This record gives sequence, C-alpha cells and structure tokens, in this order.
Amino acid sequence: MKINRNKILLFFIIAIYNLPAVSQQNDSSEETFLGIGSGNRRISKFQKSSIFPLNTDSITIIENIKYYLEPKQQLISYKIEDIKPARLKITANGEKLYRGYLKAGIGNYLTPLLDLNYASKRSRDESWGLNSNTHGSFSNIKGMGNTKYSDFILGGYYQKFFLNYDFWSEIKYQRNSFQLYGVDYSDSLMYQFYDVDFNNNSQLESFKDDDNLFKQNYDLFDMHLKFNSVNTGRDTNKIRIKSWVDYHHLNSNYNLSENHFLVGAHSGWLVLDEEFLATFEIDINNINAPSVMELDENKLIQPRSMSTKSSGIVRLNPHIYSRKNNFIFKAGLSVQANIGEATKFHVFPDFDISYSLFNDIFIPYGGWSGNVQRNTFNNIRLENPFISEDSKLQNTIQKSNLFVGIRGSLSNKFTFNVSTSFQKLDSMYFFVVDTISSYGNKFQMVYDNLRKNTFLAEITYQENEKLKISAKAEYFIYNLVNFNNAWQRPDFIFTLSGLLDLADKIILKSDIYFVGTRPSFSYSEPKVENELNGDKYIYDLKSFLDMNISLEYRYTKKVSAFIQFNNFTGKKYQYWTNFPVQSINILGGVTFSF
Repeated sequence: MKINRNKILLFFIIAIYNLPAVSQQNDSSEETFLGIGSGNRRISKFQKSSIFPLNTDSITIIENIKYYLEPKQQLISYKIEDIKPARLKITANGEKLYRGYLKAGIGNYLTPLLDLNYASKRSRDESWGLNSNTHGSFSNIKGMGNTKYSDFILGGYYQKFFLNYDFWSEIKYQRNSFQLYGVDYSDSLMYQFYDVDFNNNSQLESFKDDDNLFKQNYDLFDMHLKFNSVNTGRDTNKIRIKSWVDYHHLNSNYNLSENHFLVGAHSGWLVLDEEFLATFEIDINNINAPSVMELDENKLIQPRSMSTKSSGIVRLNPHIYSRKNNFIFKAGLSVQANIGEATKFHVFPDFDISYSLFNDIFIPYGGWSGNVQRNTFNNIRLENPFISEDSKLQNTIQKSNLFVGIRGSLSNKFTFNVSTSFQKLDSMYFFVVDTISSYGNKFQMVYDNLRKNTFLAEITYQENEKLKISAKAEYFIYNLVNFNNAWQRPDFIFTLSGLLDLADKIILKSDIYFVGTRPSFSYSEPKVENELNGDKYIYDLKSFLDMNISLEYRYTKKVSAFIQFNNFTGKKYQYWTNFPVQSINILGGVTFSF
C-alpha cells in the first residue's frame, strides 16, 4: 500500500510540535520514544553520579603559634599586724638524769667500797664529770701473812662541743698499795735470815704482819686528750680528722719512774666509692729504774744502780678502704721504726676483707697485719702487779698476724663469731719467779721468739635490755724457739657472763671464768707433781673456776641495795705462782642517785 507523502509530512510536524509537552508530563524514570516501525519500547533512564577527585596531602603543616602576655602589675594594699611570739615547752627525751651517784658497801676481810660520781646533765655545749673510788681489804689470807691492799682513784673528764669539732679530755690519779705476800712462810731459812725465832709465835706473827717488809706502792698520773671532727661518716667528701694525745707518769715504792708520751692523728677523705686514710703516731717512753735490787742494813729490799732508758716508735699507716655492695676491703701498709739502742725499720701488711652473705647472717672475714707493740712498765704491772722493778723492758714485734673467721647473726637475738689466728712474734715476754732480788715473791720478765696459734669461738644471746648471755672460749698453742714452755701463760680460757633484768627492779649478774693450767718452775722441789729439767723443777699451776654473782634490788629510781659474791666457789687458787687469792668474798651495800 502506497503511503501518501503529504500525510507523512503532516505527522512529523505534529510530532515535533507536541514533543515538549510530553517531556513535561513524563518527569519520571521512564521516557517513551517513538520510532518508526511496527512497535515501541520503553528504556529505563540511567542516572550517573558526579565524582570529583580530592587533593589530600599526607603531611600536615602546623604553624607556630606565639603568645605574648603583657605584664601588668596589680596594685595591692596591705597592713602589718604584730604577732605575739610563740611559747614552746621543751621536754628532754629519755629518762631523767641525776648529777650524783653514790655506791657504798662493806664485806668480809674488812673490805670497804666507796664510789662517788658527779656529772653534768644534758647539754648541747659541753659535758663534764668527776669520779672518786676507793676499795681495799684490811684483813689477811690465813697462812699467807700480810695480804692487805687498798686502791684509790680520783679523776674527771671534760668535753666541749663545737660546730664542726669535739674536744675531749680526761685526767686521773690512781694509787695502788699492796703487799708482796707470795713467800713461803714455812721456810725456816727465811726466818733465820731475818733473825726471827721460828719457835717464838709472837715473833712469827709480828714478822708476818709487818706492813713495811714487803710493801709495794704505785702512783699513777694519767692524761688523755682528743680532738675530732664531727664529720665522721662516709656520706660526704670532706676531710675527717681524729687526733689524740696520751701521757702517763708512774712512780713505784722502789724509785721506779716512767714517763710515756703518745701523740697521733688519723685522717680520711672519701673519693667516689673509695676512702683514702692515713694514721701517724709518735710513741716515746722514758723509764728510770733500778738495775739491781739489794738488801739494806735493816734487811729491806732497796734499789741500787739506777739506769735510764728511752725508746721511741714511729708509725705511718696509709691504706684504702672500699665498700661495694656486700664487699668490704681494706688494703695498705704500716711502716714502723723501733728506735732504741739501735733503730730498726719494719714494713707490715695491712689487709682486711669481709663479705656479707644472706643479709649479714654469715660474714666471712680475714686479714693480715703486723705491729710493733709498746711494752710500758705501767701496762706490765697492770697485768701482773708483782713484777720486779729491775725487769728489762723490750717491745714485742708482731711480725705477722694472719687471721680468718666467720661471724654473723642467726636472728635478731643470736650473734656468733668463730676465728683462728696465726701469729709470729719476736721478743714476747713471759713471767718467771724472781729468786735474785726477792724471796720468790716477785717476777722477772724473760723474752723469746715464738709462733702462737689461737682458736676462738663466742656466741651472744640478747633480748632487748632484759636478758643477755655471752660465752667465749679461747685455746692457745705456743711454739717457742728457746723455751720449752710458755711460762705463766694459760692454754685455755673460757668466760661466761649473764644479765637478767626483772621488771627493772631486780638485776642479776653473773661472771664465770675457767682458766687452764699454766706452766711454772722452781729451783727448790715444790709440793706438787713436777718434772726435773736441769736445775729446774717444772710443774703446772692447777686450772681453776672462778664465779662471781651480784644481785641488785632497785627500791626506787634513786635508791637501791646490792650484794656481791666474789670467788663463789671459795677456792684459794693461784693465778700467779705463790700468790693464792682470797676465798669467797661477800660484799653488800646501797646506791643512791641525787
């Protein structure tokens, strides 16, 4: 079928004319398209989203912000008001102190005791005190003749506290008077020598009670000075200083006089963990003593041929002290000069080391040292009061002292110490009975070189201030060069001491001494088991047990009463040959604080 061209043209014109109207009506997701053909289709509208790229920088730049504060002063008005001074009530810490203390008593053997002390109270500036003590016995040991003695002490101290230093001084006068009673009163030859009729009892008793025949007196003036810096700890690097001056003058009944002077200083400086220390001492001793003791026309012992001897010791001991963690170490040298008739120089090691294990439960320690030991007549007579004035004095040279041990605390109540030492000594002194210038009631000093081994064990138990018990045992082995025996030296010493405080009312104290045998000899056959060696009868002085017990009852804080039992076992043992001690001695009295 042929289509009319005019009709087709008309159709397109009408379609184009109606196209905008159709678009406005169909504002939906569907649009209708008309095409040429036999049918029509509907095509869904496709919507697209516009995506624009963003420019993002990974580095953020923050500009520095500056603030500026303009100072501005605020005007403030105020008014001053007076404040009254504060009043503080100061109370001293601790128990109340009393200036004075008096202890007086008396015992058997006519034994008086008087002890008087008077001192300052608490003070920031100074401290001082005075002391006087007298003690004696005016009765005799049965069968031993005149055994009376008396001791008197008078002294005082003064201490001044400065900002950085302390000054301390002490002065003391001491007089000891006793009898050289160690003679054999059964020896008829002695009575014949003194023209005493052995069968006349009145003459025998008068001879035994004579106060001038065998008397001995010692007068001692003693002085000590100390000047120390307060800075004594290790927490500062300031130099620490300690200095001391000691002097004594001794006189005896037989014209002996001794002057001993000692001056020394000790200084230390802490650098990092090490402390550098040094000690310097000058020790001078002058003694004027009789070289011979003879009998005068009254048959009394008198000094003859006086001789003067001076000697000196110079000591210099630099060392380093270090403490790191549980380790403590000291290392140094001791250079000493022994100046006498000839001068000898000695260089001794000075090492000491210890290490703490398990928080001070066990502390192993050891060391190696040496020294020139000054032997003064005053020190010798304090050890053995029956020494003869014509004894020769020599200094003892401790060439080597090697020691090891272990100490520690098993708890806060138990402490212990076990050690052993090996010493090599030159010119060690021993006491032998004097048969030249006395009747066997004095001792002379002899010297020998030896090796001495010491084994020590001690333990202490303490519970606050209420209970304390300590025990110490020492065993000695002597290997001498010239002598076969260490005369008058014990091979064993055991000490046990205890203190019990019951409610601060009853105080119980006890001391026990057990001393082993001591070798001795006699030129005449003694009454004990002995061994003849040449012209000497060698025997051992018996071991002995000495027990002392004291009890104090404190009625108040000012007044108390006490009683003492000395030599509680009652044995008249001999510590020194021919000198037995008193039997049990009971002493009682009172104390008073004021």
